[in-house]
Amino acid sequence: MPLPSLAEFIRLIPASVVFEPPSRWLADCVESQADYLVLLDQDGFPLHGLSLNQLLSFVNLPDVSRSALSSPHVAAPREPEMVLATLEETADTLALIELQTPIETAIQRVVTAPEQHWVVVDQQQRYQGMLDLPSFLAAAVQTLSTEGHQVEIAAIKKENLASQSNTALLTYLGHELKTPLTSLLGLSSLLKMSSENLTTRQVRYTSLIQQHCRRLAAWVNTLVDLGRIESGTLQLVPQVIDLDTLWSEAYGQAALRAGLEPPTTPVATPLILQTSPPLTLVADQVRLRQMLSCLMQTALASSETATAAAPLPLDMRLWNNWIGFSISGVKDQFSLEHLSQAMVMRPFGEAPAAATPLSAEMGHWLEWLLVRKLAQLHQGDLVMTVQQSAIICPTLLLPISPLPAATRSSRFLLTVAPFDTESLATLWQQANQLNYQLLITSHIQDALEVATHLPVAAVLVLLQSQHMREDLQVLRTALTANNRLLVALVPPHLSAYLGELPVDRELLWPTDGLGSVLLHPPTAMPSPNRLTILYLRSGEQSPSPSQQFPHIFHDFGCRVLEVDDLQQASLLRRVWQPDVAVLDPEIADPQTYLQTFSQFAELTSLPLITLTMAATQSAHAIKQISVFPCLVAEASWSTPESAERMSAWLVQVLQVAATERTGK
Repeated sequence: MPLPSLAEFIRLIPASVVFEPPSRWLADCVESQADYLVLLDQDGFPLHGLSLNQLLSFVNLPDVSRSALSSPHVAAPREPEMVLATLEETADTLALIELQTPIETAIQRVVTAPEQHWVVVDQQQRYQGMLDLPSFLAAAVQTLSTEGHQVEIAAIKKENLASQSNTALLTYLGHELKTPLTSLLGLSSLLKMSSENLTTRQVRYTSLIQQHCRRLAAWVNTLVDLGRIESGTLQLVPQVIDLDTLWSEAYGQAALRAGLEPPTTPVATPLILQTSPPLTLVADQVRLRQMLSCLMQTALASSETATAAAPLPLDMRLWNNWIGFSISGVKDQFSLEHLSQAMVMRPFGEAPAAATPLSAEMGHWLEWLLVRKLAQLHQGDLVMTVQQSAIICPTLLLPISPLPAATRSSRFLLTVAPFDTESLATLWQQANQLNYQLLITSHIQDALEVATHLPVAAVLVLLQSQHMREDLQVLRTALTANNRLLVALVPPHLSAYLGELPVDRELLWPTDGLGSVLLHPPTAMPSPNRLTILYLRSGEQSPSPSQQFPHIFHDFGCRVLEVDDLQQASLLRRVWQPDVAVLDPEIADPQTYLQTFSQFAELTSLPLITLTMAATQSAHAIKQISVFPCLVAEASWSTPESAERMSAWLVQVLQVAATERTGK
């Protein structure tokens, strides 16, 4: 299907001669009910473009607010030289395209610069109108996507051209939305300047119009920036940042969008900026301000006392060559979960599952996603960090100065676990003692994203079910390419899977042995479900179904050989080759029992696990016995938490004892 001619996409925008007074320009624009104006020279050649808001800056604003709309010449014109100089600085630059240009060539030119203001001219370069970019690009996308359509453009394939057209359409749609929004801001400013004629309620309504226009304009900018990032056309301009000044500018933007009056006194900057020597941060100034403004707006929205004078709940921290901006005011679990969901959303994918106050009041999930994409372009990321007392804070992590990928390093530990994990405080304490900074996510996909963009030292995954094996395999494949360590934290009720998980190292959790896993080579620990236990009873006692032992070993998946005769135990030792022996805690006289036990060489060659203090002391008195004490029989099992701790301790001792026997 052939494309129509370029003439069908001309949009009639009013024009004025540049040598006319600015008040004439404004009158021409308003009388045509338009929000844009093209300035021409005496021969009809287009020179500049002005939005309605820009036009207002060229006239005397107080006069215009009273009568410019009814009398175009009331406002006193500025000096021509001053007007022309201001035009060169503030007016939009126009891109010209001739009416006779072949449509395929026009597509090629427009999609490479969709943010330009395209003006159609005739062969004598006289103004004909502006190109209606939304209609033009939409027609181009539809035609180029039609099956069987063949368009040959030099050095550009149809697929690439269609993709560029999509991006260009998105970019220009954003521009088309910003133009009326800018006009609304300008007109509401005029209204506010005549506030002496307005009631208090009308002044409030005017402020609300401005606040929501700014917010919507920011979202449009966000959508356009996401499109540019996806297409690879957004380029950063790194420079040394004056963070003190940038901090104040970002706060001013955030306060306006949050509906607060700009502070009359300078905003208090973090103490870290007042250190000597001053911090030297290298980043794109415009994009860093954009990221900080979004974080500050989120911080203001989450604060219970959101006023311009209140302290900003946004902290700054340094970790070696990294700087972090953390929002400390988000304490609600629901809010953290939704912020986390916004971070893993893909651009232009499906929207959040439900509209929440968070998405409406905290900068919108699109802006949150843009902050993450911009951070990744800066070799950083937007993550959740764990602070003291297991407080989780959304944090923007950036390198202080860009480094080659081969030399990037950090002391970051990434944990994949629910945000409400009870042992998070223990994990943070151990990581902090080892000088690691703990990051957390509840999504495997997010862990892949973070590990791709940040040089994490290790990824710790809290195993929650056996169905996570596939996720672990995917994560391990991705981490192996970057030489990252993958550690599984296995709770006692899933200890049967120890030794079978596709990870680099395994750790029964909770424990205080995180340092041994991170700092030392791993030791192969047998899985409990592969262990055979010789469980030694006394012939004088009868099994009690109410006791924890030996039923707990069956729960671990162990094979348990119960025996109440030592001669029979010696025979079973030769036949079944058990890994460890466990002494029943109900034996009344462990000293006499162990004296008899020591007379069987087959039994003393086994590691013996004792569960009470009396049995441990008696076993230590006999040199032939290799004792592994685990005094869980004398501890409380009354609560689920205590039972989990005791189980974890017991499994660890079983594994260590079995490993000791294998080593011999």
